Amino acid sequence: MKPKFTHDIVNSFFLWYDNFLMRKSDAYKTYTTKLYNYEDARLGGGKVVYGSPYKQWVFDRNVTGAIIPSGLTINGNFVATGTSGLMFDFDNGRAIFNSGVAKTLNITGTYTVKEINSYITDQPEDDLIIEGKYIQNSRFTVQETYVPPYNPATPCSFISLEHNFNQPFSFGGQDETVIKIKSVVFAENLYQLDGVLSTFADSFNTCFKIVPMIAHPLGEFSQLKTGLYPTGFDYTNAITNGGYTNPCFIYNVDTSKIRDSVLKELNPTLHIGFIEFNIGNVRFPRI
Repeated sequence: MKPKFTHDIVNSFFLWYDNFLMRKSDAYKTYTTKLYNYEDARLGGGKVVYGSPYKQWVFDRNVTGAIIPSGLTINGNFVATGTSGLMFDFDNGRAIFNSGVAKTLNITGTYTVKEINSYITDQPEDDLIIEGKYIQNSRFTVQETYVPPYNPATPCSFISLEHNFNQPFSFGGQDETVIKIKSVVFAENLYQLDGVLSTFADSFNTCFKIVPMIAHPLGEFSQLKTGLYPTGFDYTNAITNGGYTNPCFIYNVDTSKIRDSVLKELNPTLHIGFIEFNIGNVRFPRI
């Protein structure tokens, strides 16, 4: 099945959400750390992995001051991306090499991480809170080990498409597609949670462009698609130069915090909030 409108909406919102939070709130931190070798059965024997202590490195050059790595320091020498197949898995915060690379290398890297990780999900919010078991990947401490891949790590936001429907907008078959997207925020402390909620409350009456799913900047290994973005991914340049002309309008944003004491006890170390976005997009769905 080819990507449909809802796929493109979720992709577009996800890219906008990350960019908006980091730019408006300086919600990112830069570290220089060691990288640690570990085995990843999902990659098979064809890759060698070195992981950092943090998940979700920043890959958007539009974030002022962010360090998007172009290589690593290995045994005291700088090694550029592409050498021995070196690529960065930005989602899992790690470097991936071709097979044959030694597993005992002394590797360090400088990179920027999101203060709030972002994930797309289809789980109901109750399941996220009650059943979710997450890695706590604090942005305020440095662990002397790698963070395990794949499982979600807090602090984070889970973004889900709640529903969408079409309603008549003008003659000639033009409709307004009304979309509701919800974000569940797991923060390390109340200050951080209030910051995220306040940032997005101020996104009321703003627009974001539809970026098709095929233009998502990360590939199979969560590496940057250098063929699509040969000079790196810059969110503003991508939506300006990509020919994306159909904007979505955020016409309502509601924020709230969890009040249920029973649910709070299930995640006592996290502060949890909710953001509901009501979004409109005018289009010709039957053409």
